[in-house]
Amino acid sequence: MAQRSKQDVLDYLERAEVAAVGTSNMGSPRQRMMHFAADEDFNFYLTSTKGDPKVIQWINIPETAMLIHQGATFMEMEECEIIGRAEVLKDERDRNKAIDLLVSRSPIVGQFHQIGALDRLEFIRVKPYTVKFRYVPEILQGEPPTVFDFENNRESVSVWDDVRAKARAWKEAVRPLSLTAALVPILLGGALALSASDQFNVLHFILTLFGAIMIQAGTNMINDWKDADRDGENRTGMRPFTGGSRMIQLGLISRADMCFFGLALSLGAVLIGIYLVAVSGLGLIPLILYGIIAGLFYTNAKGKFSFINMAPGAAEFLIATTYGVFMTLGAYYVQTGHYSLQALLISLPVALFISNVLLINQFPDAESDAKTDKKTLVVRLGKKQAKNVLIISFVVGYAIIALLPLFDYGPYTLYFAFLSIPFAWQAIRYAQRNYDKNATDLIPSNAHTAINHLFNGLLLVFAFLLGSLKIIVPIIFLAASLGLVFWVWNYIERQRKVMNDFKIAFRK
Repeated sequence: MAQRSKQDVLDYLERAEVAAVGTSNMGSPRQRMMHFAADEDFNFYLTSTKGDPKVIQWINIPETAMLIHQGATFMEMEECEIIGRAEVLKDERDRNKAIDLLVSRSPIVGQFHQIGALDRLEFIRVKPYTVKFRYVPEILQGEPPTVFDFENNRESVSVWDDVRAKARAWKEAVRPLSLTAALVPILLGGALALSASDQFNVLHFILTLFGAIMIQAGTNMINDWKDADRDGENRTGMRPFTGGSRMIQLGLISRADMCFFGLALSLGAVLIGIYLVAVSGLGLIPLILYGIIAGLFYTNAKGKFSFINMAPGAAEFLIATTYGVFMTLGAYYVQTGHYSLQALLISLPVALFISNVLLINQFPDAESDAKTDKKTLVVRLGKKQAKNVLIISFVVGYAIIALLPLFDYGPYTLYFAFLSIPFAWQAIRYAQRNYDKNATDLIPSNAHTAINHLFNGLLLVFAFLLGSLKIIVPIIFLAASLGLVFWVWNYIERQRKVMNDFKIAFRK
């Protein structure tokens, strides 16, 4: 009996427990053994946690191959091969159908169902183009396999689905969450200039902001390109804080493309910088050159020069000066044509807090960084001493804010920035408790450190706007800032809950 009926194959799939699931890595396969379920139409259902690399691959490159086989010996082997296209289920009815089919077949779904955390899982449906069943003895005798074709599934695929998938991959490569590092100092420099001068050029400010964000995004891509091999060896990295975007490692963007677009964005930022030099003055040139050097040599391929490996604290100093001091001074200079001691002093808390973001993100990667000769400050000092540096930076940053109005270097409205202290306190508390524990346990400290930098910087901007504009504009800015902080917090909190619930579900 060479040819099987549809029901015969469905019965076989019901008996099988797991499948080898292959996704595309820029043409190379990536495989994982996964529990599955199938419905009466040969749609296959799988699951994984939100943010899992496999899910990210499916979202961006949906083509999927599955292989299911059973048999005690080669001559008893039966196998079913599926070629199709995956989709992450968003419709509630589709998700419920997947849950009903998988809850008794997948330990992950069963455990998450018990703790009421199914919303932390993504459910994937693989719609087949071809389902092929083989029985080894029959194949050896020249019998053809049983094949079911699903041309409708193939024809329903839109080219725009692939375009949107590619756009999502590039969005991840840019790392939008990290762009707040450039946003905060530019807004602060602009607010300082507005308070110090009656003239404010909106076009020049927008160009300054775009240039800063472009250099940040370009640097992210260049670092991903240079660190691709090292990050590929990282077994402890956790999204959304560490290990780069991982788009190269997931096979969603090639190293060549990452390099090209990183350099292209950086070149675009340089062109904007040249224009701003022409309209504001030559004093901007040292800041632009410093930013270019920082972006190109912050990190590098193994064995080549990088600021991370140059000396203890060199990389942290580079980040602090670039995304704290110099961007603030640059935005101020573009508007006023000169520098000021006040702008330098007010940028110091921003510099300290962004360097803390970099520092706390180094903790989960410390072991893998050490193995790949990436000498971050945490690797050099050890986790305990690095944790103390984090705490000291928080204390010094808020001390500077407290002193500036007393010495007439800022308005007393700067004390609004103290509203961000609860985030710093929580970051310190979790770091003190979990600095040497599992990476998942440190996530709250990562989150609070990032939110502290963003919220504190926006409150400093608000403080200067209050003295420069009518009350309605600062209030609108404050409302928008709170909305941005809430969005970032909500994004990070979703990532934390996914990882925490996974731990709970499988805790012995």
